[in-house]
Amino acid sequence: MRNWKNWLFPILTALAVAALALLPLRLSTLEDRELTGTVHVEALTAENNFPSKPPELPGRVWLLAQYLFLPNFLSIMSQEPEQEKLETLSAQARKELEELVELGILPEGSPLYDQAFVGSVLFLRDQKDLSSAAFATLNVYNKETEESLSLYLDGESGQILSLEMRSELLWEYRASSKALGGAFFDRLGLDYELLEPCEDVIAVFRLTDTNVLYLVQQLGDTLFFTLDMDWQAVDDDIRVAMGYSPFRETDVDADPMQKRWNLDAGMFRFRRGQALR
Repeated sequence: MRNWKNWLFPILTALAVAALALLPLRLSTLEDRELTGTVHVEALTAENNFPSKPPELPGRVWLLAQYLFLPNFLSIMSQEPEQEKLETLSAQARKELEELVELGILPEGSPLYDQAFVGSVLFLRDQKDLSSAAFATLNVYNKETEESLSLYLDGESGQILSLEMRSELLWEYRASSKALGGAFFDRLGLDYELLEPCEDVIAVFRLTDTNVLYLVQQLGDTLFFTLDMDWQAVDDDIRVAMGYSPFRETDVDADPMQKRWNLDAGMFRFRRGQALR
């Protein structure tokens, strides 16, 4: 009898330890089974720290340019806005369009300005320095006239950063791309310089102290304010980061990322096989 009592306490202790170790795992397994096959959605809000501490406007434009041309360097989240949010973004876009019309950057009287927009919200974060910002991409299309309008809104200021428009009104709209680009950047408060080549219908601008280019084109029924990159500057940054000297004209074999454009009937054709219509 005494030997039996001596074994009782160790046995009970072992059972208690086993229960404490296995019970949480069993409960977790049962919960997982109940949740299997369901989709769980968490609302993305400002408390998610995405975006967090957006850079100044030139930095936000750089994030947008990376999204378009170098997305692998970014963390990207995209979501369709709820109807109330979409209406708010559309109202902001219409306000922006109205101001661009008043400045003579866009033609007056286009029905595209008042139609319902569709689009999404983008959250971009640079993986190198963790700078981040939000943007909205909105577009509208008129099936009857085949006219279209698409744009990117800055999430901080609500300003239009990029715009592409096709409209019959543009056939009668004659404006210098150089003047249009200057008015567009002055409104945004961005410093810029005009690059060559330049023609009346096509102009290339560089934002000061950035690797961002803007292509401005007004030809026929099209008007573009589209983002591009200074690929030579990007290439130089990569070479410096790798311990090499920046590209020089004498470096015969150093042109891996340089982008070139030709002006052919209003079409920009790039070495990377991309084109802006």
